[in-house]
Amino acid sequence: MSMLSIHRRAALGLIGGLAAVCAGIFTAVPARADSTVTLWSWRTEDEAAMRRIFDAFEAKNPDIKVAIQFTPDADYQNRLSTALRGGRGPDIAQLKAYGELQPFVDAGYLDVLDDSVPELKNMPDAALGGARGRTDGKVYGVPYSVPMMGVFYNQDIFAAQGIEIPKTYKDFLAACDKLKAAGITPIATGGANGSAWELEIGVGVVGPTVYGPGFYDEMMTGKATFEDPRYVAALKRFADLKPYFPDGFAGIDYTTATQQFIGGKAAMFLGGSFENGSFKAQNPKLKFSIFPFPADDAGATLYTSAFSDGSYGLVSEGQNKEAATKVLNFMASAEFAQMFADELGWPPARTDVTVKDPVLSEMMAMAKNSTPYLTLVGFRWQSPTASSVLQSEIIDMVEGNIAPEKLAADMQAAVATWFKPKQ
Repeated sequence: MSMLSIHRRAALGLIGGLAAVCAGIFTAVPARADSTVTLWSWRTEDEAAMRRIFDAFEAKNPDIKVAIQFTPDADYQNRLSTALRGGRGPDIAQLKAYGELQPFVDAGYLDVLDDSVPELKNMPDAALGGARGRTDGKVYGVPYSVPMMGVFYNQDIFAAQGIEIPKTYKDFLAACDKLKAAGITPIATGGANGSAWELEIGVGVVGPTVYGPGFYDEMMTGKATFEDPRYVAALKRFADLKPYFPDGFAGIDYTTATQQFIGGKAAMFLGGSFENGSFKAQNPKLKFSIFPFPADDAGATLYTSAFSDGSYGLVSEGQNKEAATKVLNFMASAEFAQMFADELGWPPARTDVTVKDPVLSEMMAMAKNSTPYLTLVGFRWQSPTASSVLQSEIIDMVEGNIAPEKLAADMQAAVATWFKPKQ
């Protein structure tokens, strides 16, 4: 019992002792949470929503308090790695997926969750894939979302300019030309100050309608490489969008690009599902939705890149493992998935949810035709990663300083040092 509770009980005894004796009743003051579970996250933009979710959890579990600490994404991985090496990590850590998870698994910093979190069996492979150890196939984290990628668009701007959702790539370019003629930036994007990952996402938006849904499997088996003409064509198509990017896009960072879209200065934004809740929180009046990047032919099935965004893992040296395991079981539940969808507006790791948000509804429909986000799911397992090369050279490619073929060849040369195709 805390000192505060002792003082409160003493005060109650002094003030109401006679009444308590006469009535034979003792009224206890609620105690503080017996266990505080520390949880670290990089999603600073989700802080208010996650706090509301865990407030609801704590209301039903008064013996547990969830203390969430948020660190900006750019600093998070280094902070977590340093803390775990020194035995000063949290009880629960938000974990990057795929290759960025593996070093923590190899170092023994995380507990296996297959048996302790039974609800994991109700999650699809698309969610669990990013939380599995590459060598043992065991699950080390509770996934929270399977985002997909597409073209966010400002519905008011489209309506004012008489633009409909493009049915073909030719229609898309025509829409961009019309927007540009009206003095509106067609596509908000940028690659400055470590934001080249946003340009990589742009390739992830464009790519599947160029190289097709089966290309990932061909890459995994060695039938195709990054130098395949289909992947080169995807890079070229992204570079061809440069006239519709903001002037000086290479000097614009991710935050500025999102603000251009949120503020109505740009009509479109190439991004992932995780932007939905953030856009709404920053501008509740913004009317927007999403569509898959169009293909050359009208009526073609349009595919989207999808991936496991990350998971929440149980730190092996955590101080409150029993309580932390209870929190993780909540995070694996249908209840959490529903709250996650309602609060954040992007696809949860479970599919047994009721979709209320119209933008999320569009995302879930798009996700039915998905293919793995190539550079993340397949080629971030070891260094040099495909992403590191793509992000370091993509601005030069878009600016016309290097050819798409050169970028593709550099990516292939990098991953060939470690990637072994499945036989």
